[in-house]
Amino acid sequence: MPFDRPTTPEPCAAEMPANFRAIAELDDGWREPRPGFRLEDLRARGEAFGRRFRSDGPVRGFRTLDLLPFPYPVAFAFWQAPPTRAKYLLMRNRCDLIEFEDWSGQVRTIFVNPSEADLSARAGFFDQLRRDLVPWAPPELLRRADGPAALARKRLGVDPARIDYVTFDHLHVQDLRRGLVGEHGRPPLYLNARLIVNRREIETLQALHPLQRPWWIEEALDGVPAEKIIAVEGSVWLGKGLALVWTPGHTLGNHSIVFHAAGRGVFAISENGVCPESYHPRASGLNSLREHAAKYGAEVVLNGNALESSMSQYTSMVLEKSIVDRGDAGGDLPNIYCSSPFVRSPLAWGLAPRYTVAPIDTGALTRSLA
Repeated sequence: MPFDRPTTPEPCAAEMPANFRAIAELDDGWREPRPGFRLEDLRARGEAFGRRFRSDGPVRGFRTLDLLPFPYPVAFAFWQAPPTRAKYLLMRNRCDLIEFEDWSGQVRTIFVNPSEADLSARAGFFDQLRRDLVPWAPPELLRRADGPAALARKRLGVDPARIDYVTFDHLHVQDLRRGLVGEHGRPPLYLNARLIVNRREIETLQALHPLQRPWWIEEALDGVPAEKIIAVEGSVWLGKGLALVWTPGHTLGNHSIVFHAAGRGVFAISENGVCPESYHPRASGLNSLREHAAKYGAEVVLNGNALESSMSQYTSMVLEKSIVDRGDAGGDLPNIYCSSPFVRSPLAWGLAPRYTVAPIDTGALTRSLA
């Protein structure tokens, strides 16, 4: 289908602020063209970076806000290892507010994954899913629920205008215009925030492949001024206890939000897997994951709705778990704080994760309070 010349701003890696630090020791590992060598090299690089990152100390404050649940195909959630014949399970979006000290000594606030449910529902896959499952429900129904900005104000006492940065682990089903430039004559939700995004996500939006179209909103950044976007090339260490680690595969510009929570340890926010046991399937309570691990020697099970590179996503999951601490959810499971974890629901009766990470509420919020 022909499409007009994209209005998405050109990426510009030079926009990265001077007080962000590139993490070359991780990104250089992706230069290795041989997948097997690359996997083991990035595992070692991740372990080394994790030790250095851990020693630097935690972020100042961290809060989680649960958002709306949504149905999701079981075959996507557990790629090659579906644990039930049910067609769908239920996942829950969540966003995270983090206060940290940047490298210039300034306290900053970043809002991670503040998805607007009614906007995400416009993406091709979810629009068709609504038509299949609840054709009687109008798309506008989701507007009645509070979005992330309203929840941050009501539950945390946060003024969205005091948020410095917004980021997403990747831009699937995201529309950034309401948050960054406003809509229908209303001001933007995050008046003074800038989007931190990998350059490759912007390039993807400029010319979507047919296999990408169901998962992307092509107009996601239309009209957003270039000065509102910080386009990064790879991994960046934003400040004490907070880094965005480039983890390609699920999308080309996917990144994982690595943070150190006081009293809890080092975690990674990611949608590469849908539960912590996706990262340690041999210990899973789901038979299919254990069998998949035993049969194929797999050490991770991918969230595989849009595999732009399955080997890269596998390696990215290994990189994530090599950086983080272990045991917060129980056993030897890595501390993966899934951005959209799957939850028990009637859609897949009897299916539930054995291990979950309790909501993280640590430290203090000061800069962002209203």
